[in-house]
Amino acid sequence: MKNLFIKILLGAILSFSSFALVGQEDAPQSQALTLDELLELVKAGKFAENEEATKRENRFNKEKNRQQTLLANAKAERTKLEAIATSLEATFEANDAKLNLLEDQLKTRLGSLYETFGHLQGVASDTEDYFKTAITSGQFGKDREVFLKDLAKKMGEGVSVATIEEIEQLWYELSRELVASGSVERFEATVIDNDGESSIEDVVRIGNFNAVAEGQYLTYLSKRGAYETLPKQPGRYLDGTYDIFDEDSGFVQFAVDPTGPQGGALLVNLISLPSFFEQIQYGRITGYTIILLFFIAIGVFGWRFYALFTINGDVKKQAAGESAGDNPLSRIFSVADQNKTDTETLELKLAEQILIERAEIDQYIWVVRLIAVISPLLGLFGTIIGMINTFQAITLFGTGDPKTMAGGISEALVTTMLGLMCAIPATFMAAALSNYSKGILAILEEQSTGMVAVRAEETNSGETL
Repeated sequence: MKNLFIKILLGAILSFSSFALVGQEDAPQSQALTLDELLELVKAGKFAENEEATKRENRFNKEKNRQQTLLANAKAERTKLEAIATSLEATFEANDAKLNLLEDQLKTRLGSLYETFGHLQGVASDTEDYFKTAITSGQFGKDREVFLKDLAKKMGEGVSVATIEEIEQLWYELSRELVASGSVERFEATVIDNDGESSIEDVVRIGNFNAVAEGQYLTYLSKRGAYETLPKQPGRYLDGTYDIFDEDSGFVQFAVDPTGPQGGALLVNLISLPSFFEQIQYGRITGYTIILLFFIAIGVFGWRFYALFTINGDVKKQAAGESAGDNPLSRIFSVADQNKTDTETLELKLAEQILIERAEIDQYIWVVRLIAVISPLLGLFGTIIGMINTFQAITLFGTGDPKTMAGGISEALVTTMLGLMCAIPATFMAAALSNYSKGILAILEEQSTGMVAVRAEETNSGETL
């Protein structure tokens, strides 16, 4: 009996807990003080649960009915759209068949003209591309490009055919370009200078190759529809650009550049070619060092050459018996006068003085020799640095562009060029100074040997007497 009571009590507590959680908003919470009150609470909780379950079931049924309605509407819409799609597909197939039939009829009626119009489209498109960069476009304008573009588009669509007037216009543009390629004409056109300023100038066009204005070669800018002065001009060929303006007829010597599809390709490429001074800047610090050494070599050479020239003149005067002031030969004569001893002692004293004079005569010649030796080594050093930088760039960006790699290698070789340009003249300068000094020393040795010989003759004569 006691166990049954405990079970009933636990069941009531669980039921009451469920009732309290589910129906806490509908009924206030209360505590059971007796078994009867507990029983009433259990009955109330069961009733609340049944009521809540009924509400949920009603809501589910209502939502189910709505979903079924939506599903039915969606199926009906799908059926309707499928019917429309079927109708449109049938219409499309009918139109496609009609279009094929009409195209066959068009081909049949056109006959050989069908292929002709195809070629006409190709010619119009190719001619448009040609006129975009043609140097004659600066004279004839961009209207012909617009016409050819519209004609090519019209023929490509295949909706309509070209008219007689359009075909004649195409033939006219081709004929005008053909005539212009063999003529020299003067006209006014827009010219853009190197500062970006545009103005109307007299332009002379030589065929479809080159155009000049104010003594300068021009190139055609298709984007702006105007001529532009080349930033770099071929200096030795500019005389012809002035002559062609001064003459109205006859023959004039003029440098024509026919390279490239439109002519003038070589002149345009001159823009990307660096000048000699620009190439020197590629050498950077190593190149500047070589140039500095070159100027040092020139300075030392000039200084020592003048000094040797003066010494040589004084020595020759002194050897001829003329007084030339203080010079190496006069100092040797002084040593000979101060040493009235035996021949061997005199010879040694003169040899000693010649060695002293040799040091002064050969002074700083070693600097020029040293520059001649280290200049190519510095050039090779700069080349190695440039090649390292080039290979690093290849590692980062690859070898897709040969121009980039070739440009890097050319920059690296600039220092080698500068080193050789310094070393070769420095070698000649060192050789010239060395030969000049040897000539002076030869005179000194000749005179000292003569003095020793004279002293030996005097000694032998005294002993004989």
